[in-house]
Amino acid sequence: MKKPYKVMALSTLIATIAAGSITPSYASAAENTTKSAPIYADAENNYPEYSLGPEGLKDAIEKTGSNMLVMDLYALTIVKQANVNFDGVTVINNDLQTSIKDNHDASRKNAKQWLDGLKPQIIQTNQNIINYNTQFQNYYDVLVEAANNKDKETLKAVLTSLDDSISENKGAVDKLVQDLKAFRGKLELDTQNLKTDANKITDILSGQDAGIPLMQKQIEANQTLIDENNKVYIASSVATALGAYLTATIIFAPIGAGALGGGIYGVTTSQQQIKTAQDEIINLSKNISTAQQQVGKLTVLKNNTNNLTATIDAAITALENVKNQWQTMGAKYKSLNDNVDRINPDKLAAIIKADLKIAKGSWEQVNKYAENLQKSEISFVEEKK
Repeated sequence: MKKPYKVMALSTLIATIAAGSITPSYASAAENTTKSAPIYADAENNYPEYSLGPEGLKDAIEKTGSNMLVMDLYALTIVKQANVNFDGVTVINNDLQTSIKDNHDASRKNAKQWLDGLKPQIIQTNQNIINYNTQFQNYYDVLVEAANNKDKETLKAVLTSLDDSISENKGAVDKLVQDLKAFRGKLELDTQNLKTDANKITDILSGQDAGIPLMQKQIEANQTLIDENNKVYIASSVATALGAYLTATIIFAPIGAGALGGGIYGVTTSQQQIKTAQDEIINLSKNISTAQQQVGKLTVLKNNTNNLTATIDAAITALENVKNQWQTMGAKYKSLNDNVDRINPDKLAAIIKADLKIAKGSWEQVNKYAENLQKSEISFVEEKK
């Protein structure tokens, strides 16, 4: 099956962000630029209070689908991101390194909870819409026949069955919303912990008595040591040459022997100190580079966790809209069911059949959209795990 461009683009983003290159804006990543025609289930219905169609449901699941894609993006990025590792960076103590590792593990665990625990509930929520459409279409002819025959008992029985399904679907979404709110609390804690770690690292690496400035001062001190030892090395080399020359002269032999010994010692000592200082500069430079790279990783991790939290908020709002649409539909079904006995039998067919025809088409459109969402946007993450 050919995948939508948006899905392929997000698949590429996952690989890119996991490598630590960029951090996207969840708002722009979720943007759906294709605007489809809205569904007006009661456009020709003179009794909108009895509407059996899915007004507003398509828009609600569309927003849910977009948010799911972005949540997949951030969750997969967190799962795939390499560990933040400050091994060998001496200014970062073991306790802080352990805290960073533990908090990264926690954020990764929570990201997996989304992918393996909460995401399937989203898929089921969408599947419930598909299943309800099937139920509605199966009952359509029964409802039309009952309306034509003025069979109020059959009408009430079918409406009750449909209303029960609506209540179940609403309940499932309501539970999911509560689970997402609890999950959001975990993500907020992850974000706060990672932010605390990042602040500590920043303080260490930007402090006047430690971190990068201290490393830079140490590098400068070692460079000065090299410069001074270079001077000693040069002077000692001259002394060695001078000692060798004086030793060849009988008169200055005692003096020359001393100069030669001192020169050799000076050359050897200077070479050792220069080598030690050069090695120290290499290590210090590596520490600075490593620290900066790991701080970058930690920052990306913190931002992705924060963005996942923000996207959860948007997802909760979208799902609450889905729940509200089910609730509104349930109220209308119940209203019609409660009033079937009060409706004039001669008007019953006109009221029911007009709305049923509109609702049938509307549910078919919503079902088609939900199926496409299920096959492409919602389920694509399974291929990326």
